[in-house]
Amino acid sequence: MTQFYKELKELRKSHKISLDEISERTKINVQYLLDIENGNFADIETPYLRLFLRAYAEEIGSDSGRALEQLDSYLGNKIPLISNNENSQSISEIKQFQNNFISNKQLRHEYLIAGSFSLIFIFSIFIFQKIFNQESNAIGSSDGPIIVKRIVPLTYDDLIKDYVQDHSSQELLSVSPPFFVKLKTINQIAYTFKNDTLPPISNILNPNRELDLNAFIEKSEIIFNATNGLSLFINATELKQISGYSSPIRIVFEPTPPSLAIERYKPIF
Repeated sequence: MTQFYKELKELRKSHKISLDEISERTKINVQYLLDIENGNFADIETPYLRLFLRAYAEEIGSDSGRALEQLDSYLGNKIPLISNNENSQSISEIKQFQNNFISNKQLRHEYLIAGSFSLIFIFSIFIFQKIFNQESNAIGSSDGPIIVKRIVPLTYDDLIKDYVQDHSSQELLSVSPPFFVKLKTINQIAYTFKNDTLPPISNILNPNRELDLNAFIEKSEIIFNATNGLSLFINATELKQISGYSSPIRIVFEPTPPSLAIERYKPIF
């Protein structure tokens, strides 16, 4: 014998009634209606199975009481039928269940969206901190962050190994120690600063940045990979002689008499 739920499905189709139409009128989720037509009754919560079946049967023009009897026979249950005067209350309970189901689903969806945006926001803060800190190899521009080629600071040993001195000059300074050196650059530069007997400090200065080196009174030196776009100030006086060089420059500061030596290098090959 054909299962009763298949007969219900055929009746619905013969009347040209869609599941969406039934769902719209009864507020029963389409998935539950599909479960009824496919005999997947275990997928519907027990308190609502009979209510859903009754409403579905009435919408397609079937005998709802007989449909419930067939359900009990199919499941082997002995459950009292719902009387006709209880039908209105049943439909109300179905609608309330569906509204609660939809509300809870929407709430979970909103929580999920809010959580996703929170994670994206935290991740964005981390990325921008990484991009714009002094150690980064990216710069900010009007079009957003731009990745630039990473350069490596040079030491004096690097100079004498990979470069040859091209030109040198010396000049007296009009200022006396302590020396205060400020760096401003529109291009990325790398430098190594050696203050007397202290260990050398190597670093990278990103474009559109400025930096004040620690004041010093003893003999010291600074080695730049290049000075294109660099402005160097000694005690607020700009040292224009070193700007615009595309190869390494070594500057040696002498406290007595206050003077400096500028050594320009070029690659061996």
